[in-house]
Amino acid sequence: MAGISEVERPGLVVRMFYRIGKAMFGKVPTTERIMAHSPRLMVGLGGLYATMEWFGRIEPTLRALLNVQVATLYGSGF
Repeated sequence: MAGISEVERPGLVVRMFYRIGKAMFGKVPTTERIMAHSPRLMVGLGGLYATMEWFGRIEPTLRALLNVQVATLYGSGF
C-alpha cells in the first residue's frame, strides 16, 4: 500500500498547526500531516478539539489518562 506523501510547501495555517502539534507531542502527529492536504479540514477539526479542551467537562488529568488508555487499546504512540 502506498503511503500518503508529505505536503511539500505547507502554507501559514498548516505551519501553525504543525508548530502546535510539535509543542504538544514533541513531533508533528501523523493525523496532522494527513490533514495538511486539506487546510480547511485542519482548521475545522482544530476548532472542534480546542472547544472540547476549553469547554469540556472532563478534568485535564482524567482526559490525559483517557488518551493514554485509548492509545494503548489501539496500539498508537499517543
